[in-house]
Amino acid sequence: MSTQNYTIWRNTMNNITPMFANNTALNTIKSRGYGSADFDIGVAPLDYLVTGHDGLMERNNSSKSVIYRTDTGSELGIHGHGYKPVAPKHMIDVTRNIIERSDLSINNMEETIRTSHDGSRTFVQYRLPEHTYKTSDGDSASLSLLSISSFDGTWPFMISAAAIQAACTNLQVFVGGEVAVYKSKHTRSLDIEQGGRVVTKSLQMFHKERDLWQQWHGTGCTDQQAFSFFAEALKCTGALKLITDGISQPDMVLHDMPRKNTSLEYIWHKYKTVYSKRLGHNYWAVYNALTDWSTHATTARRSTEVNIAAVQNQRQQLVRDAVKSNHYMRAA
Repeated sequence: MSTQNYTIWRNTMNNITPMFANNTALNTIKSRGYGSADFDIGVAPLDYLVTGHDGLMERNNSSKSVIYRTDTGSELGIHGHGYKPVAPKHMIDVTRNIIERSDLSINNMEETIRTSHDGSRTFVQYRLPEHTYKTSDGDSASLSLLSISSFDGTWPFMISAAAIQAACTNLQVFVGGEVAVYKSKHTRSLDIEQGGRVVTKSLQMFHKERDLWQQWHGTGCTDQQAFSFFAEALKCTGALKLITDGISQPDMVLHDMPRKNTSLEYIWHKYKTVYSKRLGHNYWAVYNALTDWSTHATTARRSTEVNIAAVQNQRQQLVRDAVKSNHYMRAA
C-alpha cells in the first residue's frame, strides 16, 4: 500500500468552554474518564487490491475514506468525504457540557458509557435523580438523557430524553412530543451543541409524558387488544394472521404459530404475570411490558455482551415507533 497522509481525530474538548467549571457533580463524572469509549479515531484513504493480468494491483477510491481506531487499527466505517466523524470522547464531552449549561439539577447524576461492535457504536445514558416524579401507580420515575452515535451508519448522532422507573428500572422512552429526539447525520452541517434544545426542554417533556402515562393508566384494554398490539409492534406476521383468521385467545395463538417468537412470548408473559396484575388491564401496563422487553430481555445468542447496548437501542426505537403509531394513540 502506498504511504498517504492520514488524519487523526483527537478529543477537542479545548474548544468547548464549560459554564460551570467548578461543578462538583460534573467534575466527579469527568474524573472517571470515558470507559470503553476512551480511544481516538483516524481517517484514511480507501485503498484496495484487485487481481489483474500482472498480479495484484493497488487501487484507490478517491471519494471514500476509512474511519478507524488509532489504538487497535480496527475499521469502524467507510464513508464519503462529506462525512464528519464525531469521536466518542468528543461526543461525551459535548453532551456533558450541554447538560452542565442547562437548567437541570445534576447533583448525584449518574453516567453509563457503553460501546458495541468494536467501538463503532457509542451509547451514553445519564440519570438525573434530582428530577423524579411519582407515577399514577405509586412508583417513581427519574429523568434520563441518552446520547448515541455510530460510525457504521446504524445511528446518526442523537440526543433524546427518557425516564427510568424505580421499581422495575425500565427505560421509558418519550413519545408524546416531536422534540423528544434530536438527531443529525454525520455531515459537515452537524452541530452537536444544537442538541441542547432537547436538554432545555426535557423537563417540560417529562411533564407531558407523565400526563400521557396517567392517561394510559386510566384507559382499559382487553387481553386480546393488548396481545394484538404486541404482535403489531413486533411485526409478527404469524400471530397477526392467526388473529385475522379468528383465533382470539393469545395463548392459543402462541401455541398455533408456525414459528416461535421469543420476544412476543416474553412480552405477553410479563404483561400477564407482572404488569396487568400490578397496574391493571390498561395501556400503562401494555407500555411497561414493552419497555421491560426493550430494557431487560436477553438478546440472541450471537449478540455478545458488548453489543447489548446496540440491541437495546434498536428495541427502544421499535417501542417508540409502535407507541407513536396511530393504532395505539387512537386506542389510548
